[in-house]
Amino acid sequence: MAIDLQAASEAIHQTRDGLAAAGYAIDVDAPAGELVFTVRAQEGACEDCLVPKPIFLDILGRELADAGLQVGSFRVVYPLDDE
Repeated sequence: MAIDLQAASEAIHQTRDGLAAAGYAIDVDAPAGELVFTVRAQEGACEDCLVPKPIFLDILGRELADAGLQVGSFRVVYPLDDE
């Protein structure tokens, strides 16, 4: 099943807006067919504003499901992750 990156990006607009308010950006990509959300800190980002990754995964999963997207699994890369 092909991943519609545009639809996935649109589905997480609320999260994107919240991240932007805290000084972060989020990229959506699908290398090797796996949906990946990469959170990037911008200058002046609030270091304490990111929720724990399991909570963030749940939020994104709900947004994708609410948009009717079936993506299976996906992952999130936070700033400073070793990936």
